[in-house]
Amino acid sequence: MELSSIQVLYAQSLEGTEIARILSIGCFSLAVYEYMITLDEEIKYFWSGNWTPSRVLFFINRYLPLFIMVLSIVGFSVENPSAEVRPPRYFIFCDSAIKTAFLLNIIAVAVIQAILVTRNWYLFQGNRVVQFGIIGGFFTSIVLSLVFLYLSANHLQIIPPSEIARVFNAPVDSFRTEGCRAVRPPMFWRVYLPSLVLHTLLYLLTAVRAMRNRRLLKDAPILKRLLRDGGFFYFIVFVSVSMTTIGAFLENAPKINIPSIYSHFMLTATSVAVSRVLFSIHSLADKIGSDSAWLLNNVELSRVGWRRGTHEGELIVDRYPVYSDEDVESKLDGSSISGHSLLRTTRVGVYDERSW
Repeated sequence: MELSSIQVLYAQSLEGTEIARILSIGCFSLAVYEYMITLDEEIKYFWSGNWTPSRVLFFINRYLPLFIMVLSIVGFSVENPSAEVRPPRYFIFCDSAIKTAFLLNIIAVAVIQAILVTRNWYLFQGNRVVQFGIIGGFFTSIVLSLVFLYLSANHLQIIPPSEIARVFNAPVDSFRTEGCRAVRPPMFWRVYLPSLVLHTLLYLLTAVRAMRNRRLLKDAPILKRLLRDGGFFYFIVFVSVSMTTIGAFLENAPKINIPSIYSHFMLTATSVAVSRVLFSIHSLADKIGSDSAWLLNNVELSRVGWRRGTHEGELIVDRYPVYSDEDVESKLDGSSISGHSLLRTTRVGVYDERSW
């Protein structure tokens, strides 16, 4: 017997839901695996010390996505109610679970953005225009994402099992499915576009900040680390957001559309990536006996002509002339400058600002 067009659509939607459930379990497994293999770094770099904004954001990014994934898996796996159970209980649970997962997803993405905004804030210390521009872009991205989410989730409709059974001409009591079923929210692809634009802006600012010291880039481990980590993270963001956006846009392909919207693949990928970026920065800071905020400081970045010494925490600064950002800009304008050495000393041990 051939299925009608509506039955084919429902069958593809059921298959898409199962794919989304499997992908959600896979994302959760990836997040747990990442947590286990990096727990020693978390303990080393974040379980002690002062409660800075970066540390608070790290812990939120570390654990909130796990909770969101568990909530999604429960929503995909809960057994549908029997005929004796009143439908309102099913509607209330599924509607609340789906909308809560959507909202928490936006909050988790905002936390990831806040981590990168904090890093760029340190990079541009002294440049208030750029700093407040970054903050303005950050809040604009959050507001737009929330507005687009509200416009899409406001049309969310829960599909009861009885409706699915009716479509397939099956008895309600004998037709059992697992998980919440809902009409796919329209125009959901718009939700993540502001995030992609903001991440693009932040990476461009990181690249510009590093290239301002391009004469020293060859021997500047901080700049190379910033470019490498920033490029790696932006690649992850671009791929994951693009896949999610394109998948959410393909409303006539439920087997692609549903997993893109409900599996939280983008959140998992970006959360893992930003944790690795933070571990990388703290690892470099630990090797040179400093802290991550000092590494990203505007003054420090103008002094990056250094290399690691043979002793733990030793920095060796060569005695060739090093130009500050202002001198480089003056030279580009055509005015002559005289080279001056910003640093002519070696420090062994933990960095102490007073020693310079």
